[in-house]
Amino acid sequence: MKESRNILWSILILCLMVFYAHAGTTGKIAGIVIDKETGEPLAGVNVFIPGMNLGASTNINGEYYIIQVPPGIYTIKASMIGYATEVKKNVEVRVDLTTKVVFKLTKTILEGEEIVTIAERPLIQRDLTSSKRSSSKAEIENIPAAENAMDVLSVIPGAIVATVNPVLNVGGGHTLKAQDENIKNIHIRGGGGGEVLFQVDGMPVNHPIFGGHSVLNIDIKSVEEIEVLTGGFSAEYGEAQSGVINVITREGGEHYQADFTLKHDDFLPVTLNNSEGYEYGSFYLEGPEPLTSKWLPELGLKFLSNTYLFVSGSFKRTNTQFNNHRTRQVKRLLGFFNVKDKQYNEYTFNIKISHHFSPTKRLILNYQRNDSWWSNFDWGGKNIPDSLGDAKSTNNYFVLSCKNTISRSTFFNVHVSYLQVRYHYSLYGKTPDAFWRWVYNDKTKNWVYRGANFFEDLNHDGFVEIGQDTDYRNDLSKVLTTKFDITSQINRSNLVKMGIEYQYKDLLYTNIQQGGWYLTPYGQYVFNGADYVPQPPGPFPEYGLFRWYFKAFPSQGAWYIQDKLENSGLIINAGLRYDWIMPGSSVEKESFRERWERVTGLKLNLRKFKGYFSPRLGISFPVSVKTVMYFSYGHFQQMPSSDNLYRDPYSNTFCGNPDLDPQKTVAYEFGFAQQIGSDFAIDIKGYSKDISNTVVNGLVQPEKGRPIWLAQNMGYGRARGVEINLKKRYSGFTSGILTYTLQWANGYTSSPFELYQRSQTNLPLPIREHRLDWDKRHQLLLQFTIDIPKDKALRVFGLKIPGNWSLTINSSASSGNPYTPGSTEIYVPPNSKTAPFIANTDLRFKKKWNIGKMHVGLTLDITNVFDRNNVNTGWGFNPWTGKPYVYGDVNNPFPYYYTWMEILRLRDPRMFMPGRRIVLGLNFGF
Repeated sequence: MKESRNILWSILILCLMVFYAHAGTTGKIAGIVIDKETGEPLAGVNVFIPGMNLGASTNINGEYYIIQVPPGIYTIKASMIGYATEVKKNVEVRVDLTTKVVFKLTKTILEGEEIVTIAERPLIQRDLTSSKRSSSKAEIENIPAAENAMDVLSVIPGAIVATVNPVLNVGGGHTLKAQDENIKNIHIRGGGGGEVLFQVDGMPVNHPIFGGHSVLNIDIKSVEEIEVLTGGFSAEYGEAQSGVINVITREGGEHYQADFTLKHDDFLPVTLNNSEGYEYGSFYLEGPEPLTSKWLPELGLKFLSNTYLFVSGSFKRTNTQFNNHRTRQVKRLLGFFNVKDKQYNEYTFNIKISHHFSPTKRLILNYQRNDSWWSNFDWGGKNIPDSLGDAKSTNNYFVLSCKNTISRSTFFNVHVSYLQVRYHYSLYGKTPDAFWRWVYNDKTKNWVYRGANFFEDLNHDGFVEIGQDTDYRNDLSKVLTTKFDITSQINRSNLVKMGIEYQYKDLLYTNIQQGGWYLTPYGQYVFNGADYVPQPPGPFPEYGLFRWYFKAFPSQGAWYIQDKLENSGLIINAGLRYDWIMPGSSVEKESFRERWERVTGLKLNLRKFKGYFSPRLGISFPVSVKTVMYFSYGHFQQMPSSDNLYRDPYSNTFCGNPDLDPQKTVAYEFGFAQQIGSDFAIDIKGYSKDISNTVVNGLVQPEKGRPIWLAQNMGYGRARGVEINLKKRYSGFTSGILTYTLQWANGYTSSPFELYQRSQTNLPLPIREHRLDWDKRHQLLLQFTIDIPKDKALRVFGLKIPGNWSLTINSSASSGNPYTPGSTEIYVPPNSKTAPFIANTDLRFKKKWNIGKMHVGLTLDITNVFDRNNVNTGWGFNPWTGKPYVYGDVNNPFPYYYTWMEILRLRDPRMFMPGRRIVLGLNFGF
């Protein structure tokens, strides 16, 4: 551990000595300048972006390129003595892509003459070598009900967000939570739920313990662009098997701007609107930092001028459509006013300060904070909501960024970030020992150490009337990450990137299940005089039926090199990545080794250093201006989540394995894109994934002691699919994308705990691969937008409708979730049936009024417009009928009907996804 910290400090010192701008957050502009009359290339033409100190001069062939351009929409100028300056407006730059801009200059004798043209975003991206969906700030703001950066996933083909988190049935009416309630599994193209890399401004923000899940809730007002990589991705991206979600946040500009938004949903009768008591608010403010740009200069002090500020924040409070009717507590906010909690409460804050030392050097400091607290809905515990636990999460994220441009073709990057993730779950903050007390027993005439009441169904109606939730979680994770890379356009065709990264984690995980009900064997020794057993690690060692505790200090890193070769008829993205990990000192101790080997009956051959290579290749063939074919291939590897590595061997139920190998996906993709006419394009692609080494808890039996479920690299899977996209660019006030996905996702298990779950329900273990829980065979997505500019009007049946408004409709239809049917057969293939199909339509209407320099806007969001009852197989689903439970169902395989009370218990309200909801919003700003 000491050695790891020395390495870390060395890298930190290096970081503070250089200036930064990170790869994966900028794009490139390239093209040619020619004489409009003769068609001859022009050398020495100055091509630049006004106000940004970014530009280039054309070479002898009239060619130019401008690298490290942040994503956005720009005006670009090309000027040369003897020629009229040509101005290209509306040039859009996307992350990691090249925007081609061609200038045709006209000779003139008038100095200062300008010719203005409007650039048109190409329908076919010639240098795209794999599937990628980029969404600009304006596009994100048009997505119905979008408030968080992750809401963009609703329009990503092949992306499925799970609605149920894994809860383990451990027998005796007891359950275990496999991961935090606020973590949603995101499956991309048939991949598992934790196989996505989440990045903010090019830096990872994945959950330190549970892996490929995001821990930051970023309000869309803070977002400049989001790119989602679903096919192959280049060597600069690691620790991901299925996809990459990269959020680029906004920076302050030259002019002051502000915006404030408020939304709520409690304004219509319940017959029209399933109100959640929803409240949402957000703001942002940007512009020059006033202290150094205005106030100090007025006093004659010029200190750190050229400093810009972006500040944003948001809150979201809702009782959800499944209100648990818990007694809401009152909290004092900012020390000024009292606010009554709702079932779910979330607050975010973001501040970004950027300082320009010179046109080639820039320093950026960004801080983000998320606070959320909530209580869950439990149908079986609906009578005692105040006896069920509540959770709180606090996440802090700091990042220091700098940029240093060596020349117009080369810049290098350093980035330092610190991520802190806190999570707590308990009943009103109670610790396990708070439920226990000494009670005098009159019959035995002695004192008894007694815990809380178990959950009990006194009325035998299926709902508990007494009992307390005594589960306890308390986690604190800290992650320090540094990156260095250098990017150089070494010649006209080759853009080379090289980089290294290092990450150090300090993980503290405490999970004590049912600590108010049960004593550990050690607790039996302490309080009841039982035989001595060693004290388990962690706090409150006397309490808990199941408990896991670990404190781990892993470190990991990587280096990569890649080259983007661009020619007129061929683009190649080729790269190689090397990742390594050191499990850390906590699992290298002899005491841990002895305990692990005694519990598992196996030899722990722990490798203190593990490394692995991942080659990546992407090729694009621009057959013509309107036709492109592309292919990608890559190895994508990811270490298992920390809970699978470090779960301690003291609970005798589940045990981590610190010597696990990385999970691996080998992916292929072939695509064909064709522009049709001037406004349409079709993109057809096929993909294939071979997945191996996934983690499954398998049963091991030591010579002495109880069997234990050990994390092992014994899972595998396959995903295949075809995706068809039909896109219409904005013209005639309309734009849209229609996508159809046909997919197969098969594997050995859908969860690391599936074998254990099947053993608890006396189901045979799978003997071959089967459909995975997220295998949806068909998916259809439609996104259609009508956007009328403020200076235009729409005529409908002769009626003139003023402009400055937009309407976006998102519709989706997909196959239902797979499920295992009820049967009297000895073996039934898992997930061999499909639930009813799912269909949904959402819309967003926006209207804006401009009043001088101010603007006022109205937003109307309607989700599930047709109030359709979409089946959710996670709750209230009858596997014998393939539908939600209804009165009159037979209690198969027994020949009698369910009673009214039994059906009431089985009909969990969550058996249908949320119904129609209408949210009205008002915003204003300048």
